[in-house]
Amino acid sequence: MKVMYLPKFLHNYSLARVALLLFMLVLFAVGAVPSYISGKWAWVSPPNLVNLNELRELRTTGLNLSGWETSEPQVVKIGGHNWVQQNIQEGDRFVAGLLLLNQTGPMHQPQVEWMDIDGFWRWKRDSERSLIFEVNPESAPTPDQTVQVKARLFRGWTTAQTYAIAQWYSWPTGGNPTPFSWFWRDRLAQLQGNRLPWVAVNVIIPIEPFGDIESVRPLIESLSQNIQKALIEGPFTPLTKTK
Repeated sequence: MKVMYLPKFLHNYSLARVALLLFMLVLFAVGAVPSYISGKWAWVSPPNLVNLNELRELRTTGLNLSGWETSEPQVVKIGGHNWVQQNIQEGDRFVAGLLLLNQTGPMHQPQVEWMDIDGFWRWKRDSERSLIFEVNPESAPTPDQTVQVKARLFRGWTTAQTYAIAQWYSWPTGGNPTPFSWFWRDRLAQLQGNRLPWVAVNVIIPIEPFGDIESVRPLIESLSQNIQKALIEGPFTPLTKTK
């Protein structure tokens, strides 16, 4: 009988997955034993969000971005959630639209926010790729410590306009467009009695009809860095101060 062997890279990939699973099981055991003894399970009654009030204030304060003018925040109902909408301007010139959805409580998890946005705008989309950037917030413990974010970048268009769009879930130590990336980090934080707050971010820049989104990559990256930094030094600040 012919024996099938996995290619070397798949073998290494499988080992990496097993190692990650074992690591998660160890962390689970370390966190679960005290919970079992006390009868208090973190995922049934998760720790409170220390910056919940600051997150809620986003609806009234919005974000101030260094070097840009931002309009007064407006609340827009999208997919049953209250999103904060602001315009980013340079003088009287409209540059980009900003949509933010803040975490509203300890049980509020990221789920289908991007589907809600697609349904609200009713755009068609293509050219999806990654936008990876770093920020160096003033609240970092050391001057050279950076926070890395991975965002989703794509082109969306309607019959009236074409856009370049960046999306990610922002948290104090990074960001990613997938809910699972936040989920497992939050579970690890809960094992230590903490939480990982989040804000869903959409940056929307009008471009030429069916234009190349790479033409605005420097602009959308600069704005995204500014937004991430403003969140870390704004609503996420109480958490970073307790680290």
